[in-house]
Amino acid sequence: MALKTFVKISAVNNLSDARYCAGMMVDIIGFDIDPTSANRISPEDFKEITEWVAGVKFAGEFLHSSKATIVKALNEYVIDFIQIEDFEQVEEIHLLGKPIIFKMHIDNAEDVMKIKSKLSYLDELVSIVIMKCSNKDVFEKIDAQIGYYNGNLKLLKGYGLENNQHLEKFPGLELEALKEDRPGFKDYGQVMDVLETIEED
Repeated sequence: MALKTFVKISAVNNLSDARYCAGMMVDIIGFDIDPTSANRISPEDFKEITEWVAGVKFAGEFLHSSKATIVKALNEYVIDFIQIEDFEQVEEIHLLGKPIIFKMHIDNAEDVMKIKSKLSYLDELVSIVIMKCSNKDVFEKIDAQIGYYNGNLKLLKGYGLENNQHLEKFPGLELEALKEDRPGFKDYGQVMDVLETIEED
């Protein structure tokens, strides 16, 4: 059964998550493959997990890695998207020729004011932008910016998903996977709640 909106799940590191997300027909499953991260998934585990999953695309998630490190990872992981968070890095990663997901952190009203100009810059360089924010005071202002946007980027809402209201109205959502309790045993928490909310009737 399909979902009403585009969904990416981030930080997947086990087969239970990957198979559940694929079964719920999410669009992209993200894996932390950044060598600087303590939560990095190894190439061997990535291969083992993704071989069991079909019908979804895979994103390699990076935080502070250099272009050289990302290029090296592309030889070790078979991914469809490169996800980065460094605004200054966008142009050089764009030259690698693989679709980019950019995670934009918005922390205050000043950041909100910059959204329009940043999206305009990113429009020809990346495919997807994830909007992340932990400041509830600016949630509605970001919602408005998403509503006004009419460019080529697919914008994913990665904040304020707890109340599960009107989520199908957004172009897309990003949810973060939880750690597995032990192999085969999993509480899907918010991921399950949101996916069931936006599941087609």
